[in-house]
Amino acid sequence: MTKIIPFIVKITYEEASKDAPFVAYSPEFDVASAGLTKAQAKKNLSEALSLVLAGAKEDGNLSEILEEAGFSEKEGQFHRQKIEIEELSVHI
Repeated sequence: MTKIIPFIVKITYEEASKDAPFVAYSPEFDVASAGLTKAQAKKNLSEALSLVLAGAKEDGNLSEILEEAGFSEKEGQFHRQKIEIEELSVHI
């Protein structure tokens, strides 16, 4: 049975990289992947996260990793803590 985990994706564009300029990053799991397009970067990230979480499941520490990343499981579904994204100005 496949379970869906909602996670945040930060996508950046790296002009210097011609082969894979789009980088998709999951801050909850500190995993990143790249691609030629946004869609490819997101797909690659999803595959990378699936491998990481499958490995954690095999190792028996999936629940611990999910909890550390801010997720909880209720009635067979995963939920993450409320996240607020705000801009912050810093003087340098």
